[in-house]
This record gives sequence, C-alpha cells and structure tokens, in this order.
Amino acid sequence: MSTQHSRSVLVSSRQRGAMTILTVFIMLMTVGALAVLGLGQVVWEKEEVQRIADLAAKAAASDIGNAPQGFTAAVDYARRNGLDDSTDNISINCNVRGTDTLLPANACDRSVLVRLVRNVPAAFLGTEPVVAVAEATVTPVISGLVGTNLLALNLNGSSLSPLMSAIGTELRLNLLGFQGLLASNAQVDLLQLGVELGVFGTGDQLDMARLLNTEVTAARLLDAALSVAGPEAPVIAIPGNGPADTVDFLLSEILSADTSGDSEFAGASVRLGNLAFASSFAAASGVGGNGIRLNLGNTLNVSVLSPPQLFVATKRNTDGRVIATARTEQVAVSSRIGVLDLTVTAGGGSVDIKDIDCKLPQSDSSVAVDLDSTPIAAALRLPSLPLLGQRTVNANVGSGSANDIAMVGYPDPTVTTSYSFEASQGVGNLLTNLNTGVNALNGILNVLATNPVLRAGLNSLGSSLDEILEVLGLEANEVYVQVDNMDCFNTAVLTR
Repeated sequence: MSTQHSRSVLVSSRQRGAMTILTVFIMLMTVGALAVLGLGQVVWEKEEVQRIADLAAKAAASDIGNAPQGFTAAVDYARRNGLDDSTDNISINCNVRGTDTLLPANACDRSVLVRLVRNVPAAFLGTEPVVAVAEATVTPVISGLVGTNLLALNLNGSSLSPLMSAIGTELRLNLLGFQGLLASNAQVDLLQLGVELGVFGTGDQLDMARLLNTEVTAARLLDAALSVAGPEAPVIAIPGNGPADTVDFLLSEILSADTSGDSEFAGASVRLGNLAFASSFAAASGVGGNGIRLNLGNTLNVSVLSPPQLFVATKRNTDGRVIATARTEQVAVSSRIGVLDLTVTAGGGSVDIKDIDCKLPQSDSSVAVDLDSTPIAAALRLPSLPLLGQRTVNANVGSGSANDIAMVGYPDPTVTTSYSFEASQGVGNLLTNLNTGVNALNGILNVLATNPVLRAGLNSLGSSLDEILEVLGLEANEVYVQVDNMDCFNTAVLTR
C-alpha cells in the first residue's frame, strides 16, 4: 500500500506540474494573442487614420481659398468619412510644398499639410497614439471651347446646322457619324493623346508646350482621339483623303494653354466633341477657291478664316493673371443680294479665363471669364457709277465686351455663357460710317445716309443678313463659352 500510495502521489504531482505548464502556456498564448490583437488593432487604426488624413488633405487642397476660415469644409468632410472628435486631433495648415515648413493662412499657395493623431486602446499596451501625415497639392484643371452659337446648335445632339453639314461633306465624313462625333461627351486625356500622336513615350509627363507645337491633320488627330476615348467614343470612319487628311495645322491653332510660369496640366483632358468641332474647322480652312458653297435662298460662299480654340487652364497663385485665352471661329460669308455684292466677316471674338474658384461642395465652384466681341467687318460692293467705276463701301459695325462673368456650378453636362452683338444693329446703319476710298463720293453717300428710303433698304439688308447668319449658326458676333470639364477635387494630388 505504501508503494502504491507513493506512486499515486508521484503521478498526481506530475499531473499538477503538467497542468501548471499548460496553464502558463495558455496564459502566455492568451497574452500573446491579446498583444497581437492589440498590435493588429493599432495597424488597422493606422490605415484608417491615414485614409482619413489623405481625404482631408485632398479636400483642404481643393478648398485652399478657405484657409483663413480654418478649412471648415475639409474638417466636416473628414468627419463624414470617419474622423472622431472624441479620439482624434486633426490639424490642417498651409505649407511650403514638399516640406514641413508651415505658412500662415493668408499666405496659402497650393499645398496643405494634415496631421491626424488618434489615441487607440491597444489591449495590454494601454493607449497608443496613432499618427498620420498627408500632404496634397492643388492643381485644378478646366477645359472647354470658345465659339459662336454653332456650339449650341451642334454639340448638344441636335441636327447639324447647314454650315456644319457642309463642312462634314467637304471633309468627306458620314454626316450621321459626324453628328455623333460632335455630340460625344467622351473625355480625351491629353497625355495619352500625345502618346498616340508620337509626341510622348510611355511614362513621360505631359509637356503642354511640346504638344501645342505638334503639327497634325484632322484625320490623324481624330484617329488618335478616338483611340484614347476608347469604348465611349462613337464609331466613325475618318477618311484618308480630302482636306481632313491633307491640311496640316499646329495643335496651337485649335488648343490654347498658357505654358509660361508654373502651370501644371497633370490629368488635363478635353471633350471629344469639342476636339472634333475645332479640328473640322481647321481642316475646312484649307478648302480653296470660293470656299464652301451653300444654297439657302441665296447662294452663299463661306470661307473659314480661323478655327475656334479649345482651352485648358490650371489655377495659379491669385495674382490676377489670365490663365488662358482662346478665340472663336471666324468666317467670311459672301452673297449677292439684288445688284449688291455683300461680304461679311463674322464670328470674331475671344475669351480670357481669369480664375478658377474651387469650393466644397464642388457645385459651388466657378470660373471667372472676360468676353470680347470683335467688330463685324462688312464690305458692300456698289454697281458701277459714271466716272467713278465700281466701288466698295467698307464699314466696321460695332464690338462689345463683358467682364468678370462668373460661370458658376460644376459642369455636368456643361456650363455655358455668351455675349452677343447682332448684325442688324450695325449693318442696318451701314451708311453711318462708310468709306469708299473716294472723298467726293464719301461726301455724297454721307448725304444719302439721311435718305429714309435708302436707310430702310439697308435696314432690310441688315435684317436679311441676320437671318442668314442665324441659319448658319453664327449669330453674328456672339461669343459662346462652354466649360465642359472642371476638375477641382481629383486634381488635388497627394504628394507624400
């Protein structure tokens, strides 16, 4: 019994020892697991805090004009994306780009620095501060097109105007496909367009000056643009002959961007329909002879003198500098009305893009522009007169401008504005300021200008001209601005 008892005690001791080792092992494993969980929680919180800091940095950079008010919109945006006031401490400051040097709110340039600290309970580790730092630089980009009322007539999916139908025919484009191309809202990334054109290689940065100095034809440009736009682009065959393939022009003829100073165009894109519109006019400018012939009651000869321009602009320091300038298309329309030969140069105008004001929500963002309408030049060829022969009466009939026009709202689908000067306001008064080149005849015509019958006839002529230009879609000297892409938020780029 004694021996058996000793054996029982020994077994019991061994069992207790094994249990003690197992207990210690379990406790160690539990503590380790809790520590791992705590560390895992810290790691997860680190990722979450960094995500919130990144979002806050991009939002603050997009709303950098709100710096003196403490970036309130960016802080609110961070709260809606996980910022917890009970555990988090966030600071948003302007900084010298790429450094930790902070700037006062009234000296904000283009960069913001966010520091976010969250106190995280980490099991046995106690409370662990998790820190995230994010920097973002704002490079808002807008793009659009300047033109006449043809933009409204042809870029909204409606039927083509007579002038655009004639241009499409001259370029040997299928009119139904051409209409779909002009109406396309697909975006064409300018860097990728440059790659397709062979201006840049894969991995290069967008060099706007090089791109603008590239010589193309409309066919080559549209083929490249359709390739970049991908599945969103309409299906249309670009012909390999005719003006679309033989008229060369620099991209700067149809695309305007200020490449001086510190402009950055990362992510810049243009609307495919606008690119097609401008390049079609550039190709049509090479149509020889009397230009494009139309029959709209009167036989009209239309010559394209210059194409419209797209513009790409990025925000600069708020020093009032113009960040892009673009012009409308300009055409010469000639017709015979009775015994009079009339030639009118119409459609001239330009737009200065002055500032991009990015705000949150982005629907409150705006673009400030100046519009200028140039004079309508009219030349009226008179019948032959005894001793004086055939003479031409020349007149410039008015101009106008509108400054600091605010185009408010995110352009979805587009934001547009216009300035208009109607031809009848000037052509009807053609004899008020006329010049034949013969002093004696000028005196006689100045007297005739008071003749009510002659004045009524010229007023009628002016009204007829207005009707002709309206049918063509030129609306005389209307300057029409379309901003089709305003990218404030997505171009606030994280830089650390």
